[in-house]
Amino acid sequence: MKHLLFTTLENTKETHDLIHHLSNLGYNGTVLSSTSLKHILQDENEDVPSFFSLAHVHENKFVQNTTIYFILEDDELEEVKSEIRKATNDFKSTKGGMFATKLESYEGSF
Repeated sequence: MKHLLFTTLENTKETHDLIHHLSNLGYNGTVLSSTSLKHILQDENEDVPSFFSLAHVHENKFVQNTTIYFILEDDELEEVKSEIRKATNDFKSTKGGMFATKLESYEGSF
């Protein structure tokens, strides 16, 4: 049976190292930039500049986290979860979380 594993982690060097490590182990997933509602609402309250420049296009204040999702077989799920726990010191050194759910149906070539 296939599982969908989601993990969201702080955007840190350790998170990037984990991505490289999982790739070296042969795992593939999709990586997305993400942020929490708290950060979006905090940024909303900041003053909007009275002028606009290209620097504002380049600046993306919302990206605070990295979200990764994997489609994994039963035997792969526990290994990836274990690697995430090790890399984050059980989410103590790098804040975040993860959850998995069984996939009733999946087609494709990830």
